[in-house]
Amino acid sequence: MTLPYRIIDITRELFSTPPYEGDTAPFLFHAVERERMGGFLTQYLTASLHGATHLDAPLHLLEDGVDVTKIDLAACMGECLVGSDCTRSAKRLLLRGGRLTAQQAEKLDCILVGTDQDSIAPTGAEAAVHKILFQKGIVVLENLDLSSAPDGEHLLIALPLKLQGAEASFVRAVLLCKQT
Repeated sequence: MTLPYRIIDITRELFSTPPYEGDTAPFLFHAVERERMGGFLTQYLTASLHGATHLDAPLHLLEDGVDVTKIDLAACMGECLVGSDCTRSAKRLLLRGGRLTAQQAEKLDCILVGTDQDSIAPTGAEAAVHKILFQKGIVVLENLDLSSAPDGEHLLIALPLKLQGAEASFVRAVLLCKQT
């Protein structure tokens, strides 16, 4: 079956992505060996929810903010614009090499913004920028891998895990690009 779209995985691999400064590196360990489980391997994961490609929920910063289970999934799927210009108009904007200042965040008119950086904001402005975006109802994706994604319009799918009470979630983010 030939798809009308080329799928580009824009997710960073969890174990090879450096953790955010101050976070512990992720660790995967065997909980139960195969011999004790009839051939099945059972593993556990210890990781910051902000490791690799992830979505920040308003609960990350706002005391009355919603957790990831309350994020509008429609915001995480649909037409998006990939590029380095944060002034372009789009419902979903994925920034190449982009971090937003508070002034840029104030002007942003979209439902989702993402970046290939470890934070949507420059060092020292993280709280201010996140607060502006969350108060405007903008979904925040961070640490995307846009290295194989051409600039332009695409379809985005970046769904968070359903983690009750979580202030962030890993996502598997993909772009669907029209075949040429």
